[in-house]
Amino acid sequence: MYLALYRKYRPRTFDDVISQEHITTTLKNQLKNGQSSHAYLFTGSRGTGKTTCARILAKALNCTDLQNGNPCLECDSCRSIDEDYSDITEIDAASNNGVDDVRDLKEESFYAPMSGKYKVYIIDEVHMLTTNAFNALLKLIEEPPPHVVFIFATTEVHKVPATILSRCQKFEFRRIDINDSKKRLLWVAEQENKNLTDDAAFLISKISEGGMRDALSLLDQCFAISDNVTEDIVRDCAGISGSEYLFRICDLINRQNTRELLILLDELIAKSKDVTRLCEELISHFRSLMLIKSGADALAVQVTTADFDQLKAQCDTYSLEQIMRCISLLSDTFTSMGRVRTPALYLEMCFIKLCTPKLDLDEKSLSSRIDRLEQIIGNGVSANTPYYNSISEEKRPVTTTKSNIQKETEQTGAFRIDLPDKLKPSGETRQEKPDDLRSAVFGNDPTPFKAPDKPENDVIPPIGDFKVSYSEDIPEEPEESVSISPASHEIQPLTIWQDIISTLPVSIKLGVQSTNAYIRENEILVEGGSIAVGLATNDYRNEIQKAASKAIGRNVTISAYENEDNNIPENIPEKNKVSNFLDLARSKGITIKEQ
Repeated sequence: MYLALYRKYRPRTFDDVISQEHITTTLKNQLKNGQSSHAYLFTGSRGTGKTTCARILAKALNCTDLQNGNPCLECDSCRSIDEDYSDITEIDAASNNGVDDVRDLKEESFYAPMSGKYKVYIIDEVHMLTTNAFNALLKLIEEPPPHVVFIFATTEVHKVPATILSRCQKFEFRRIDINDSKKRLLWVAEQENKNLTDDAAFLISKISEGGMRDALSLLDQCFAISDNVTEDIVRDCAGISGSEYLFRICDLINRQNTRELLILLDELIAKSKDVTRLCEELISHFRSLMLIKSGADALAVQVTTADFDQLKAQCDTYSLEQIMRCISLLSDTFTSMGRVRTPALYLEMCFIKLCTPKLDLDEKSLSSRIDRLEQIIGNGVSANTPYYNSISEEKRPVTTTKSNIQKETEQTGAFRIDLPDKLKPSGETRQEKPDDLRSAVFGNDPTPFKAPDKPENDVIPPIGDFKVSYSEDIPEEPEESVSISPASHEIQPLTIWQDIISTLPVSIKLGVQSTNAYIRENEILVEGGSIAVGLATNDYRNEIQKAASKAIGRNVTISAYENEDNNIPENIPEKNKVSNFLDLARSKGITIKEQ
């Protein structure tokens, strides 16, 4: 009967175990010094050597001729263990997890070993034991008979009670290093008289994700197809395609080409590509870009040399902020995919978001949009190249002032075009290179350009790719608030006073809506009935001051307006007193009939 490679080439000594030197060295020293423990707990992911090391330790405990902490494999005890030795008991906790099974084990453990020094119990997947079974084990593990040793193995140590953990020596097994796994695969292929390329061995190690058993199983499958295993054969056996589609997807995301990206996704789904696996591969791809962008080499990224060169070239087209945003969106999508029946829909939504940053208003998206704009400005704006919008790709005319044209003409014999600050490439101004600008616009013609007289329609005929027009000032973007210059010391009417009042709560607005206001520097002077002015300058002063400061664009104070003689009429007609009283009542929500 054919023996699987992972069973045929299972390590038999501690020296054969790869990537676990921190554990094997400790165990060998304990055996050499006679300081072995009564209970061990081996934890780690699948295929990292937990059960293998448990068997080697059990064999070494009963070996009569240790070789530097390793079993000799030649004595009667070592050979009998390989032939189902009765003093070594392996228990599968997944099928023997009840309290009755533990009770039987407890009764059996009191009997002395038949031929060796120790009775060793290897309990695999110990986390599957029930709570009652764990409780039954507690006393036995804490004070076992002197001839009993327990070795527990588990992939889910968090499910093991703390009372059990505290009674064991815990050893954590690491994932198998890719380079160690690659060397072992090449050695196995050599022992089998088969040919395995370095790239194929590296790919198998990467796919196995640190599990040596998975790697040997995949290698066994590849040998069934061909004695000469290449990277393509590994991809066919593993059911994965090449990485070309990942590079293509990233290029389309960078170009924000939503249409082509969705078409490519549909093609991959039609070829039975699992969308969840695709999302996971994209996360890994952008992770590689992030590491390379941060200065990592091919060894740290864990890719082949050819893939590293391609990744590095693609990395130059992305900023670190864009890469981080892509990873964040893809990770959120991958998490959501497991909870729905149509995971393809979530990936389609993710692709649309990746190609349309304006759909997201979070900090990462805004940072990515700003960074992309800086890239476009830095790479695309020059003296003879029009500014293009990154999405619509429409030409935008550049406006300059007549005074700037005349000034440049007088100084250099040519004119420059002043772009808004946000469109200027960083570290470069048009004044620094008048010669380059002249040659870029007018070619090699040495004749200096003279600014034409202002035509009747205020427009100069277009020159090159620019549409140049005269204007007195460069238009500025509208501000959210209205800024009123504080330079004047004279009293000026505050025309937006009623607009400010309209933003206030109804109770305040009713009390002060009959007033007018003036502004002098940073002081607002309120004019009107004494009650309404009193409400504005006393009762509701803080609310009105806050609203006015926000509308005007600077901090202002509120006070009552007095006439030039600084006198307020003392004798208020009876009619005005009634009106003011009614206004005050309405502001308080009280209705009074006039009679």
